Amino acid sequence: MNHTSWVIQVLGDSHKRSLEYQNRFWLRQNVEGLHINVSVSDCITNTFDIEKKCVEKETMLIQEGKIIHLNDFDLEKEALLLVKNESENTYNVFLYSPKE
Repeated sequence: MNHTSWVIQVLGDSHKRSLEYQNRFWLRQNVEGLHINVSVSDCITNTFDIEKKCVEKETMLIQEGKIIHLNDFDLEKEALLLVKNESENTYNVFLYSPKE
């Protein structure tokens, strides 16, 4: 399994179903180029953390396969939060899933 597939698998397993197609496609296109990593033990995020990290750090917020601004964040849709790790010039990805 390559790194891109592994990142997608870890995120999908974290909420026990496949990621939404558009977000999965975005990851396939960007994991290698942006050096995206995921932590198996810490890859879930919530609205509080999204707001906090978007203010404090260099981040990207992805919904429906597009980079969005925090003001456009829809609580009812799955999202990916990418947080820049300055020391390694990589991004760590976290999954937001709306309450079901």
